[in-house]
Amino acid sequence: MLTVIKSLNNNIILAVTESDEELVAFGTGIGFKRKKGDKVDEKLATKIFLSDLNHQAGQLLEGLSPEILATTEKIVDLGEEKLKPKLNSGILFTLADHLRFALDRKEQGLDIDTPFQWEIPHLYFEEYQVGLEALELIEKELGIVLPTTEASFIALHLVNAQMDNQTMGETIQVTTVTKNIVKIIQSLFEVTLDKTTINYSRFITHLRYFIARQRSDESSTVEMDVTLKEIIQERYMKSYACGLMIKEMLEREYGWRITEDELVYLVIHIERIIKENKTK
Repeated sequence: MLTVIKSLNNNIILAVTESDEELVAFGTGIGFKRKKGDKVDEKLATKIFLSDLNHQAGQLLEGLSPEILATTEKIVDLGEEKLKPKLNSGILFTLADHLRFALDRKEQGLDIDTPFQWEIPHLYFEEYQVGLEALELIEKELGIVLPTTEASFIALHLVNAQMDNQTMGETIQVTTVTKNIVKIIQSLFEVTLDKTTINYSRFITHLRYFIARQRSDESSTVEMDVTLKEIIQERYMKSYACGLMIKEMLEREYGWRITEDELVYLVIHIERIIKENKTK
């Protein structure tokens, strides 16, 4: 059972679980005539959002209107529908807070640039498309037209919510590293990768997890056969050379130590994306 802390509107409540975790619950009529202390069956909730910072959901909601929360919940639904993976529930709080400030900036006639506003549509094509749809949703639900640069910010929040326990600062670092890796690949092979393909999206996903492992100093748990490593090194010489360039850059810029197994897996993915790009 949930205990109501506050009814935000007929369909949203701030509540606490029996284990004393604060959350936001959405459900048709779940907040209707609810008062502080009322008990609510969790089954009435169609969606529950727990804050990454337990016991602070109420603080995170301060200054957020129910309309912004409801719109954010619809954006999260859209993201999960389009991107498939379950998003970290903390996105409700971080994205709603971002939207509040975006709306305030719009009202004051202020604009803000993201250093990645041109890269994000290419690095995170699918998330950016959701960001563009989110802007249409915001206009429909809140009657406010936000600049298209906001689609990049929304995309970053969606990327962040796909990785467990990752801060926005860490997501920005992953984005920077990914951009630099793609730049090395395109420069060495003298190609422009098609950012709109599913193959490219898979490649970027691989890079995200590859970078996350380096950041946390964790190597892939699967050990590759020595003979297979040698075959890959000989057969994919240019991709291997590219992998070495990336390895050198990561060690120089970030002090990461890339294992031979991780390097070979990276080479395999480089070879695959280059071949797929050629056969389009």
